[in-house]
Amino acid sequence: MVCGSSGLAASDRAMSSAYFSALASADDRQKAALRRTRNRFLAYRERCGSEACIADAYQGRMLEIRDIMAGRF
Repeated sequence: MVCGSSGLAASDRAMSSAYFSALASADDRQKAALRRTRNRFLAYRERCGSEACIADAYQGRMLEIRDIMAGRF
């Protein structure tokens, strides 16, 4: 579904960029949280049955990455 939607594909690229940028500057605790929550995000996204669900998943993941890096996780 992501590849068939330019909006979802853009969200995927933005989230991927944020994830790898965060990993590059994260401490060990943050890296562990980023990787652990990545697996949960991917499992959730795979269960989505609509573009709206996937879009919401990406938005939530971006916020989650921000929170982990801000120490709020």
